[in-house]
Amino acid sequence: MAVLVVGASTGFGAAIAEAFAAQGKRVIGTSRLAPQDGAIAATGLTMAQLDVRDEASVAALASRLAEAGIVPDVVVLNAGYGISGAIEDTPVEAAMAQFNTNFLGVHRMVRALLPGMRAQGSGRMIVIGSVAARIPVPFQAFYSASKAAVEAYAAALRMEVAAFGIDVTVVEPGDHKTAFGAARPLSDSGPESAYQPQAQRAVAIMEASELAGAPASDVARLVVRIAGLKRPKARYFQANRMERLGLVLQRVLPAALFEGIIMDTYKVPGRGRRTGN
Repeated sequence: MAVLVVGASTGFGAAIAEAFAAQGKRVIGTSRLAPQDGAIAATGLTMAQLDVRDEASVAALASRLAEAGIVPDVVVLNAGYGISGAIEDTPVEAAMAQFNTNFLGVHRMVRALLPGMRAQGSGRMIVIGSVAARIPVPFQAFYSASKAAVEAYAAALRMEVAAFGIDVTVVEPGDHKTAFGAARPLSDSGPESAYQPQAQRAVAIMEASELAGAPASDVARLVVRIAGLKRPKARYFQANRMERLGLVLQRVLPAALFEGIIMDTYKVPGRGRRTGN
């Protein structure tokens, strides 16, 4: 089995690549800093250079795989990052960069890999989404929106490619202990921003929850299990008890009440509340 893990330098991607390699699979992990060339090992993990924002980089990886005679049996689409901060404080360029990586990066890889998988008549794409796509939180709007776009895309793709023997599955992790938070840029207009205290407080709560989260290996084990299933579902959650409870409450509570719970969780003032500390 050949497995391609897109975005395998840290976090979920690194854990997923290592988990497949530990099973003796032929694993190609990608990173922007990996070597551009070199032989791809028959078993174990080989790191390959890829920037999902760059069409030429995507094409170069596709050519490298083709030259090695590799059509991935499993593709894990994990490359991504998150920005935070108030919507009003976020430049359009920062929002576009978020979607260019998280959403269009997935699309570039799908377009590059699908022809070979269709010709092979089989394959599995596992897209790493986020619980944040289901439960958007204040001051992380663009990350949530990019993951919601990815999940809608994956749902449509699953239907389009089913006739070719290709499965598409979304995995929605909740907060886990990775380097994700440390790499999260904050859109901050400085002391003059009307949102500065609330945004900083909310992001600190997000980071504390992530640091207290389960290890990335939990997501890796789920992905490996999905890869071995005969008929995987369209969506799987890998979330803690409170996140799962949140998904249930979102379905059963009045929208205004659920919104209030989210705002209280992140200490965001609402109507009639003070906006200071």
